[in-house]
Amino acid sequence: MKKTLPGGTGCCNSHGGQKRVSCRSMILSGTGADPRLVFGIVGQKALLPSGLQVKESNIEIVWEHVSSRTRILEYAKGKLKYYDTRYKGRVNLHLNDFSLEILSLQTQDAGDYEVTVTLDTGAQTVSTVRLEVYVPTPEPVSGTQILVQRTGICNFTLTCSVTSGAPTSFRWWKGGEALGNDSTHHLRGHGEIIAVHHTAKDKDVVYKCEAKNPSSTGTAQVRLKNVCKQTTSGLPWWVIMLIAIGVLIAIIGVFFIAYVCMLSATHVTWAELRAGWVNWHQEDPKSCASFCTLLWNPKSVI
Repeated sequence: MKKTLPGGTGCCNSHGGQKRVSCRSMILSGTGADPRLVFGIVGQKALLPSGLQVKESNIEIVWEHVSSRTRILEYAKGKLKYYDTRYKGRVNLHLNDFSLEILSLQTQDAGDYEVTVTLDTGAQTVSTVRLEVYVPTPEPVSGTQILVQRTGICNFTLTCSVTSGAPTSFRWWKGGEALGNDSTHHLRGHGEIIAVHHTAKDKDVVYKCEAKNPSSTGTAQVRLKNVCKQTTSGLPWWVIMLIAIGVLIAIIGVFFIAYVCMLSATHVTWAELRAGWVNWHQEDPKSCASFCTLLWNPKSVI
């Protein structure tokens, strides 16, 4: 026999002569037929209200996750039993209102939950709550920029960085072409760094980076020809190398000649040669000592 609950939104069914009444109600949100929604964030906690006003102490309480058909806990005769499920150690039952507290929320915790209350008279009431679990939204990325570091003649690294936010992925483009690892480009780290080898045929190319997380996307770009102008000198590298080698040879030659002169002119000390104390007219112009005197102090030659 079906009876309408006075002042309620549900029904009671009496089952023959067993005198057992089963009452099922829904905690409604507004006037619709959907269960009350509770929102939670991954890693935090959520409190699922039972919506029941039962004052009797001799009752039984059962909480279940309907979506996965998992029984979470049972309270009967003053004893609380937690079932060996993924909820164990993460749930608490508030006996004042039979609400269920879930700690360290996980995405799989989302779904419909049922709390069943059985009175000592045999009356049974079931209430449903829906939990929606969301991944926390990270801070939007902002201040995206590209740091340029020269590593050789037209070889350099580009580093994509942000001033705030936590990017979860990086992407690079050369002009309109998405980049990966190839003969002239090599990604490093988590993709935020790219090593580039510039060639003469690449005269005006724009590199663009994208820093992205679930809440936002930031981009920055740099023009390749500007990088080369800032990182190379006016002379070709091979000319600079030849000049450096020539200077080095000249320095070695000077020191070698000075050493030979000092060994040959045994009657002239190093200090005398440098100070020009040897009289040019008293020496043989063809002698080594005179030659060394000329090197160290040309003004002494008349």
